[in-house]
Amino acid sequence: MKGLSYQNGVLFIGKEYIGWACWDNRRPVSRVLPVSMTAMLKIGQHVFKSMPLWYKVTSGLLICLVFLPDLLGLISGTRLPGVPLYILLYYLMGTHFFFPAELRKFHGAEHKVFSYKGVKRRKNLHRIRQSAITNRYCSTNTVILYFLLTGAGYGLMRLWFSWDFSLETASYAAVPLSMAGHRLLQMERMSKIRAPFLRLSYFVQRHIACSAPERKHLRTALEAYRALAEQEFPHLLEERKSKITKEAKQMAIVDITVVPVGTESTSISEDVAQIQHVLNQHTDKLDYQLTSMGTIIEGNLKDIFPIVEELHDIPFQRGAKRVSTNIRIDDRRDTEGGSMKDKVQSVENKMS
Repeated sequence: MKGLSYQNGVLFIGKEYIGWACWDNRRPVSRVLPVSMTAMLKIGQHVFKSMPLWYKVTSGLLICLVFLPDLLGLISGTRLPGVPLYILLYYLMGTHFFFPAELRKFHGAEHKVFSYKGVKRRKNLHRIRQSAITNRYCSTNTVILYFLLTGAGYGLMRLWFSWDFSLETASYAAVPLSMAGHRLLQMERMSKIRAPFLRLSYFVQRHIACSAPERKHLRTALEAYRALAEQEFPHLLEERKSKITKEAKQMAIVDITVVPVGTESTSISEDVAQIQHVLNQHTDKLDYQLTSMGTIIEGNLKDIFPIVEELHDIPFQRGAKRVSTNIRIDDRRDTEGGSMKDKVQSVENKMS
């Protein structure tokens, strides 16, 4: 499996399918496509549209400087000066060190999803956030190898050939050599050589090619991974039964009502809306459901209590002088199936 990040999303490419997710306003939208030329063209079009304007303009200008003189030369029959093709290679490789801010965050999210060893699911998002932002198989390795090999090749060839021939030959030869070198470095017997090189690569990944992802970037990368995993390796999305049972026994249901006292308005809908907004930021740790008389929260009590304090403080932040918060806790640990949905389903089954 290979990962690919761009300005608005993440791709995970398997043997037969592509898991693709992009951020759409307030949520990630994922899909699965077969590995085909049609799919790659569709993705390529979306990726190009999402690129910053400066990248589109610079790319177009550079392509014209490379290919337009040759085209005009064929038409006019005279050789026109132009920019060498290998300059375009420098640009394509070099932009790896000038990623836009959003791309760096999606790149970091892609790496963190790769690094996390547990089951990749939304409830583990806070754990995924703490995973390593570096990746041993990142394309950064190939980019660094390309420039190192180009410099070494030019210095060696310059002993016998002119500077322009040496630079051109070294630049083109470094493309297949860097790709082959990347694969070679992954072999176990290359561990002593790989270690110092990876230190350089990890430095670039941490400080240049990646940055700490926000929640939306992590969710997008996670959805892309799960879209592919559900098709090609669904067993990786399953948890052992014993682990599920243990987590189920730690789940509690909390019914909370937060009421500001002594305000000018009798309406509390603004406070309730703010409560839902805060809870939506913690969906990696809990589930919740808004009712007409309060909000029901489901999760681990160790996670819920700090969030309850945050919810209690919302009316104070909005100007209230007194707040009355009512909390009811249902914490059952003697059996499985105690979730909000399970309780409702149990009653519906008895009614039918």
